[in-house]
Amino acid sequence: EDVLITFGATEAIAAALLALCDPGDEVVVLEPYYDSYAACIAFAGATRRPVTLRPPEFALDPDALRAAIGPRARVMLLNTPHNPTGRVLDRPELEAIAAVCIEHDLICVSDEVYEHLVYDGHHIPPATLAGMANRTLTISSVGKSFSFTGWKIGWCSGPADLVAAAR
Repeated sequence: EDVLITFGATEAIAAALLALCDPGDEVVVLEPYYDSYAACIAFAGATRRPVTLRPPEFALDPDALRAAIGPRARVMLLNTPHNPTGRVLDRPELEAIAAVCIEHDLICVSDEVYEHLVYDGHHIPPATLAGMANRTLTISSVGKSFSFTGWKIGWCSGPADLVAAAR
């Protein structure tokens, strides 16, 4: 495992998408999504493939997830705990994501900047699920958990080859 230190979590996400996507590749993303995701995906020349989390539960629909996988799918951009809904994805939802990533050989870029701010439920890092450790880049930051939003220190951790690509 390796770590890349960045100027913030958004920069780590942008670096990962630039490293992992070729123009025309597809990035599957849960919607609504953090405001910078669309720009990061576009900057990488990729296409957004949204999977809508619908109110009031904002639960993941596994059928909608499978339907979002296009022929050029390369990355699953995940945010858990989820911003802006606050939803903490549960184990069955994360296992559905893991199954799709494994079946379609997707890299999971997992934005976990709110990992320590869970009040209901339990945060499960996607990299801890079977078959996901070698295909997950985990993004984190001191900004949210420690209320240092102005410090803009983030990092990307995961398998050495994926971190080296982002670097």
